[in-house]
Amino acid sequence: MSHNLKTVQSDAEFRKEASAAKYAAIHFWAPWCEPCKHMDVVFEELAKEYPVPQFLRVEAEELPDISEEYGVSAVPFFVILKDHKVVDQVEGADAAALTQKVTKHFGSLAASIKGPTAPLANARIASNGAASTSGAANGVGSKQQSQQALQPRLDKLVHSAPVMLFMKGTPEGPRCGFSAKVVDALQKAGIEFKHFDILSDEAVRQGLKGFTQWPTYPQLLVNGELVGGCDIITEMQQDGSLKTAVQEALGAKLDANTALQQRIKHLLDSSPVVLFMKGNPDAPRCGFSQQVVSALRSIDVPFDSHDILKDEELRQGLKDYSQWPTYPQLYVKGELLGGCDVILEMQQDGELKHAINETLGAGSAAPVEQRIHKLLKDNPVMLFMKGSREEPRCGFSQRVVAALQAIQEPFKTFDILSDEDVRQGLKKMFDWPTFPQLYVNGELLGGCDIITEMANSGDLQETVEEMKNRMT
Repeated sequence: MSHNLKTVQSDAEFRKEASAAKYAAIHFWAPWCEPCKHMDVVFEELAKEYPVPQFLRVEAEELPDISEEYGVSAVPFFVILKDHKVVDQVEGADAAALTQKVTKHFGSLAASIKGPTAPLANARIASNGAASTSGAANGVGSKQQSQQALQPRLDKLVHSAPVMLFMKGTPEGPRCGFSAKVVDALQKAGIEFKHFDILSDEAVRQGLKGFTQWPTYPQLLVNGELVGGCDIITEMQQDGSLKTAVQEALGAKLDANTALQQRIKHLLDSSPVVLFMKGNPDAPRCGFSQQVVSALRSIDVPFDSHDILKDEELRQGLKDYSQWPTYPQLYVKGELLGGCDVILEMQQDGELKHAINETLGAGSAAPVEQRIHKLLKDNPVMLFMKGSREEPRCGFSQRVVAALQAIQEPFKTFDILSDEDVRQGLKKMFDWPTFPQLYVNGELLGGCDIITEMANSGDLQETVEEMKNRMT
């Protein structure tokens, strides 16, 4: 493990590590989330590539206060800090975006401490099943190849065959298990390919990472475009979609794309709530599909379903349409709501029915807004928090309660965990995404950071009194 990669176990440990690091990247993850495992491999590679920043792993559900502080609503979720301030973030399993943003913010730091790269060697490119040898390595005194000169070479390499595999070793002698798995997947799918041994040329090995915005190997490219690494290729091979995906990338089905898009749109328009799943609601053919069906039935939401196992064209086309690689997929009014992890998390939080009804336009927001306005009108100092003043259910709420008690300010509280409509309504009405929220005379004063900062500076009591006396 890289020296700058650490899994934090507590709020205190996180704050210590984050405050000590001028530059940091944070991975919010969960042990039950498969995409998190794939992205953690990328995260670890980036930690090796960029030794200056601190790379921190945070189990989102174990440290909920930290997760809420950084606006984590789903995992995997990545945050980039510079000078202890958030400068960028990546939501979801998007390895290319994560690599691009880490490179953007930390690339200059890595460049400042790295020495010259190893001398270049003329690479070997071989067709599948028959390795060929090209020229010998350049002389020991050869100069480092500039990035400007490398780019045309990389472009030529990735287009040297319709299907190119950049791997460690050769198909006959792979030098890592991941490369061996991808070779096996391609051969089982009957896909012809050429390969390039990245261990034979350090300049290409490092340059291709930036070229494709993908930090690990092997890498499979079709027509010069990245398809993915080991996890993606093996998963596609297992579910039978690899050959179809490669053929589509090669242009074998370009003429059918428009018709397929129209067909998908027609299916989405046929019902307000549509679930694309494996099997049918009465006989699901995978555990994930079964769990989403159960979640929808538990909140009495009617829905139509389509079995993607019976229609390979639809199965592959919907992945491109939604930019979501797995199933099941739930759509509301033609918009993707999410897959199994997202739907189950929303159900557990009590937000699923509210989110669907809100998208469908069912019910009016007016009653919720009226309730919130009444609460604010009846209580000059009103704190919307998690839990109660006697038993706060998050550290941020506890701090704000303590700050108000310290200035002996009378206030009322409302537990937003007890009422999802009020919780979501406040976020929408006042455009403030987190809790607690303190209101004085019907006006939002702020959340935890603002209130505690004002308490520490001695300004809280005076500000509250001024707002209470202000005409509304």
